[in-house]
Amino acid sequence: MENNLETNTKLFDFSGIIGRRDFFLNGIIIASIGLFFVLPFHLWTFSHIQTLNDLLNFNKIFLQSPMLLKIWFLSGTLGTFILFASNIYRRLNDINGKNNVALNVFVIFLFLASHFYLILPFIISCITTLTGVIVGLILLFKRGKITGNYPYDYTKDFNWGAYIGTWLWGLFNKSYKTLWILLLGFTPWGPYYQLYCGLKGNEWAFKNKNWNDVEAFNKSQEKQSTIFAILFLVGLPIIYFLIVFGVMYFCMNTIFNPSNPQKSEQTMATIEDKLSKFGSLYFEAHLITDNENRYYVHSSDWKGYSFKDKKDILELAASLAAMERRKEHDKKYSKSYKSFSKQSELKRTKIYSSETKHLLGEFRLDDESLDNGNFKDFVKASLNAYKFYNE
Repeated sequence: MENNLETNTKLFDFSGIIGRRDFFLNGIIIASIGLFFVLPFHLWTFSHIQTLNDLLNFNKIFLQSPMLLKIWFLSGTLGTFILFASNIYRRLNDINGKNNVALNVFVIFLFLASHFYLILPFIISCITTLTGVIVGLILLFKRGKITGNYPYDYTKDFNWGAYIGTWLWGLFNKSYKTLWILLLGFTPWGPYYQLYCGLKGNEWAFKNKNWNDVEAFNKSQEKQSTIFAILFLVGLPIIYFLIVFGVMYFCMNTIFNPSNPQKSEQTMATIEDKLSKFGSLYFEAHLITDNENRYYVHSSDWKGYSFKDKKDILELAASLAAMERRKEHDKKYSKSYKSFSKQSELKRTKIYSSETKHLLGEFRLDDESLDNGNFKDFVKASLNAYKFYNE
């Protein structure tokens, strides 16, 4: 064991060693920094995919992205990798009990491949990402030969109360830094900050309340962790059940009221009227024929929609078409019943440009792939069923 390997918890440094807790802590900070660089690329990607299958071909989307976005993503990815590499290097020094440069560099390059998963083919990115996860777990859970011999430090234990309760726990323990979760909780950085609070919780609580009795401090934190865990495991399901039950009760008594069928019909008519008005915000015109539901949108508006927006608009058109077909059927055959739904109309619903009349969106399953009965072909056909085109 080398005597010159001292603890070094800096965010960036290749000298010394780093323990499991501080390695995890630095990893959370680095991942949060990396999100600034990855998030813009993800937002651009989800607004430019044409089919669900494109989600499995990020490298194709990456090549189509603007040059500045590529530079931003690659520079950020490279920067966060260098930060991770320095922490991995020190973590390996701790695990091995010595500075083995060759082994350290080899493990770092294994981790490098997983860091650029977005620009690799899907199968390769899955393999490299899995490799990176395995390497990360080993580095995180493997006991260090050096730090493993250090005296036990209770302030470095993970605090489940701080992780689950965050700001509520912070108020009880005068750890007001946890109040940041009230803002970060509505952003992608929320989960990272929760983990950060969990890792720093014991340290904050012990320092802020000036505990003299370590045993009393540990019992207090264990009790708080139990309380917040019960609130989380029991309270949230109860709230969820009450919300679902409330929505169902409202629907059954307001929309489908068996004791007052006339009121139910009036409510449904109101809902359909509002749905039609909502559809007029998107569609310039529409034409329902025996074989097709044609809905027209302005091509410039369509170009600015994300994949999810286009999918929602196509499904809205299918719902409106089902509603209109049901009305026409009821007028002609008042005594007969026939079901019309979004699912039944989706296949024959198409979105067209109101200016050029070009096809912009449709839902089309490859019947040949479905008839073959091959699961792989079925999945591929399903991923490509929503097809959207630009002018």
